[in-house]
Amino acid sequence: MRSKRFYMVIIILLVGITMVGCTGSAEEAIVEEQEVYVPVEVEEVEVKTIANSITLNGRVHANDEAMVLPKIPGRVTNVNVRLGDYVTKDSVLFVIDQTDIRKNVEQAQQAVNAAQKGVEQAESSIGAARINYDTVKDNIENAQANLERTRELYEAGAASKSQLEQAELSASTRSLDAAESQIRQAEIGHQQALNQLSQAEISYRQAQDALEDTIVRAPISGIISSLNVVAGEMSSGAQPLAIISDINTVYLQANVTENIVNILNQGQEVAINISAALEEEIVGKIDFISPTIDPNTQQYKVKVYINNAERKIRTGMSGSVTLDTDSRGDILAINSRAVLDKDGEKIVYVVEGDYAVEIVVTVGMDTGSEIEIIEGLQEGDKVIVKGQQYVVDGETVKVVGGE
Repeated sequence: MRSKRFYMVIIILLVGITMVGCTGSAEEAIVEEQEVYVPVEVEEVEVKTIANSITLNGRVHANDEAMVLPKIPGRVTNVNVRLGDYVTKDSVLFVIDQTDIRKNVEQAQQAVNAAQKGVEQAESSIGAARINYDTVKDNIENAQANLERTRELYEAGAASKSQLEQAELSASTRSLDAAESQIRQAEIGHQQALNQLSQAEISYRQAQDALEDTIVRAPISGIISSLNVVAGEMSSGAQPLAIISDINTVYLQANVTENIVNILNQGQEVAINISAALEEEIVGKIDFISPTIDPNTQQYKVKVYINNAERKIRTGMSGSVTLDTDSRGDILAINSRAVLDKDGEKIVYVVEGDYAVEIVVTVGMDTGSEIEIIEGLQEGDKVIVKGQQYVVDGETVKVVGGE
């Protein structure tokens, strides 16, 4: 019995060992059938232009700002704008009390009318004096002709001496001198009347100007960015009633240090980013580089002007400008991540067929994201940009991403 049990145990163990051996062989066969590779991502070597760039941060400012100051003090009776309104140049913003000034205009108008009548009277006086002068002159001319006849008669004994003296008296020019003096006096009076009319007209224009000054107009077109008055308040020239900001054109101002300012150029193209107002970057140019340092910031001001016709960009918004400091054109370039350091050399792995091939390269300009390849690669080579740390030369790879 014992020997039968012993043999039964031996048989069971042998069957188990055989089964385990068969299972191991099957698993090894499955492993041998599985493909062994390293998954990688690749990008093609391209001919392109690369550049180093810098980004300058700044804030948006209005192209122009104007303070609205009244020309005369007084009580504000009308406020025609609200904060944030867009106004056009010369539109009426405020009206200052006109009651007293209108009275002055009426009085000045009356003075002009009176002075005009005075001129008309003076002109009539001149006309009358000239008529009188002409009459006196005609009378004297007749008297002189009569004098000649009387003198001839006197010499012939046909007229008495008293008749001759009377004729001489009638032919005297003293009355003509008096008539001429009347004309000069009338002309002087006329000139005085003209002067009075001129002064009255000046006073009237001044009164009208004062009335016009009660109407406060917009000096420029723009947005009411500050409003400091309500109807009924007194105004003076000490404080602006409002501030108008012209934001149809704005500028982004960045402050740069002395080691940057000299690599910038007026007219240099930049990419402008104002995320709060613009969905994408726009292209602009540097319009102004300060020649002197700002004593407050100890930096140099750089301005880039932006067309803001839709007025989406508002003053005070933050933004940035990005510009190239140097560039390389028509060169071979790849993703900087593809380049590895190995034994003091720069290497990359390219995919040829199903294998990774290690290539030593000579590099040039590095922008941080892209790097220039001077030697070692050709346009169109597929360079491993992800997974390259896990492969060795000749190892099987599989492209699972990239170009």
